[in-house]
Amino acid sequence: MYELDELFEILKRNKITKNKESVRRWLRQGKIIGTKGAGPKKNGWQVSEEALQQFLIERLPEKLELTPKVNTTNVVLTEAQQEQLREEGRQEILNKLAANNIWEGRFVFKKKFIVDCLDHRRIENQELRAYIINRMLEHKRGYTTPGVVYMLHTFNFEGNRLSFDQDFAGRDEQIVFSLIEFLRNEYRDLNRRGRGIE
Repeated sequence: MYELDELFEILKRNKITKNKESVRRWLRQGKIIGTKGAGPKKNGWQVSEEALQQFLIERLPEKLELTPKVNTTNVVLTEAQQEQLREEGRQEILNKLAANNIWEGRFVFKKKFIVDCLDHRRIENQELRAYIINRMLEHKRGYTTPGVVYMLHTFNFEGNRLSFDQDFAGRDEQIVFSLIEFLRNEYRDLNRRGRGIE
């Protein structure tokens, strides 16, 4: 049986949520099946392993599996190996979701915010600044406003799945600063090829 804090840590570690209040809401709504009245004050929640697994399965589209079934008889893995397997499973799920065009949301670019981020990075090369701003503001993909779709800690830009920049707290900064670095490298590569440097 898992109490609320343990349940939250598992969901957080598996990148389902970063907010404990979301877990409480799912419990109240019955999306996670739990029993109320646990803990020293008898006002906490308890959730079984089976209920947790059921919730995780329901969070994914029907066609997807959580992780491949592996015979682990007589296999001892280090914590690092276990975490690597979990991360590979998460990446496989994200790849399948992205392939089915399933995203968590869409972030819209605002020119002023992009300019502020470029100032923060101290990018003064006007040609580079114009390149980055134009590339972001041209990225509409069928929408009327420029932006990117995202899922958990990654987003899609012209078929490239990029990771959020974890050095920042807000999703807007995580996306824009990550994309600035991606486009800065793209610009540098274009200039090298233009001058015949490989």
